[in-house]
Amino acid sequence: MIKFFRNIRKRLLAEGKTANYLKYAIGEIVLVVIGILIALQINNWNENRKVLLQEKQLLLNLQAEFKDNLQDLDSITLEVDKVIGSLEKVFDLFSPTHINQPVDSLNIWLSKALNSPNWKPSEYLLNSLNNSGNITGFKNENLKLLLYKWSRQQKEMNEVQQRTEKTGEEIISYLKEFGSLRNVDVANKEFNYRPSTIFTCNNTLLSDSKFENYMDDKLYMYKITQKSLQNARKTIVQLIEETRI
Repeated sequence: MIKFFRNIRKRLLAEGKTANYLKYAIGEIVLVVIGILIALQINNWNENRKVLLQEKQLLLNLQAEFKDNLQDLDSITLEVDKVIGSLEKVFDLFSPTHINQPVDSLNIWLSKALNSPNWKPSEYLLNSLNNSGNITGFKNENLKLLLYKWSRQQKEMNEVQQRTEKTGEEIISYLKEFGSLRNVDVANKEFNYRPSTIFTCNNTLLSDSKFENYMDDKLYMYKITQKSLQNARKTIVQLIEETRI
């Protein structure tokens, strides 16, 4: 093709048709420029197509991660509700005078109340996106706002969970010193041992104001956890909807 255009230029020059040669040269330049522009456009189209495919895959991966997180959240929420229910049962038994509460029932409720379900959602993909800066490349502005909101919620939830875990540790420490942790553990079917013969009854704890305060602290923190999980669920549902292709 280049040889063909060169031969035309030679012929026009040889025939002395300078004006025609100039017109032809300009036309040839225009064709070259058009060709370059077309090539650039095709290249840009291919690059945009790659970006769109990459974003589509990221959205699919994000959606899958949040669906898994939602499933785990619902499971943990049920466990948190059970802990709150057990805490409330023990909480209602506190009295300034000694009460004859069935020992087995009290230990069972205490055993369940000492459970500390903790939700740790997967953040592998989101952390990767944050580190790479790919979140800013999403065209969906609402999705970007939700992802930032989600990150903020997770930091707040981590703080709540750390405090909640501490309340459980405080109760266990108090039981070790002033009650029978063994009898509480025996109430759990997975701990297959006989009850303590040294300290047989935890009923005295029900008139202990300090123990009541420890139980109150854990109940209070788990109610906050319950609310945090509800808010997290709303955000996850929104994120799943925004990542639909």
